[in-house]
Amino acid sequence: MRSVPAILASVPLILAACGGSGSSSTAPPPPRITVTLAENSIASGTTVQATATLDGSPASNVSWSSSNTDVATVSSTGLIRGSRKGSAVIRATSGSVTGSATVTVTPGAPAGLLIYSGNNQSAAKGSAVADPLCTTVSDLAGNLLIGVVVEYTVTTGGGQLGQPTAPATNGNGIAISGQWTLGPTTGVQTVVASYPGLTSVTFTATAQ
Repeated sequence: MRSVPAILASVPLILAACGGSGSSSTAPPPPRITVTLAENSIASGTTVQATATLDGSPASNVSWSSSNTDVATVSSTGLIRGSRKGSAVIRATSGSVTGSATVTVTPGAPAGLLIYSGNNQSAAKGSAVADPLCTTVSDLAGNLLIGVVVEYTVTTGGGQLGQPTAPATNGNGIAISGQWTLGPTTGVQTVVASYPGLTSVTFTATAQ
C-alpha cells in the first residue's frame, strides 16, 4: 500500500498530464476605439461631427485623419467637411489604438454654370450650326450635378432653337440644347443659357 506522502507527491504529475495546473485565466480583450458619425453621408460643403470612444468611454488625446482629403477633411476635434464626391475613411487614434468609420460625400447645391462646348461656331445665315450648345452645372467644390434644368434662350440674331430648350443635365452632368438655327442676317448672334440664382453664360455664332 502506498503511503499518503507518496500519493500527494503524484498529484502535480497527474495534473500536468491532464494539461494544466488546476487553475486557468483569460487574457483581457485588447482596447478598442469606436468612431461614430452623426451621419454617414453628407453633401459637399457641409459638415458632420465624429466622436471616438475607447471601450465605451470618451477617448482622450485623439488624433484624427482622413484617407482622402480631396473628398473629406477632418479637424483636430473630429469635425468632417465634405468636398469632392466619393468616400473617405476617417480614422481616430488614441495612443496605439486606432478606429475608423467611412463617410460618403454627395454633390452639393448648384453654384456655377459653365459652357462645355458649342461656342463660337459659324454657319450660313438661316442655317443650323453643326454642334449643339452644351453647359455644365457644378457645386462649390466642382462636382458636376445631374438632373439640373438649364434654360436656353435666343437673345440676338432672330434665330431659333429646336427642342429641348430646357434640357436637364445628363448622367455626365451636361445639359445639351436642341439645334440652333441662325437668323436671316449676317454677323454675330447669341444664345444665353441660364439657371436661377447663377450667373448666365452666352454662346455666340457667326452667320455668314
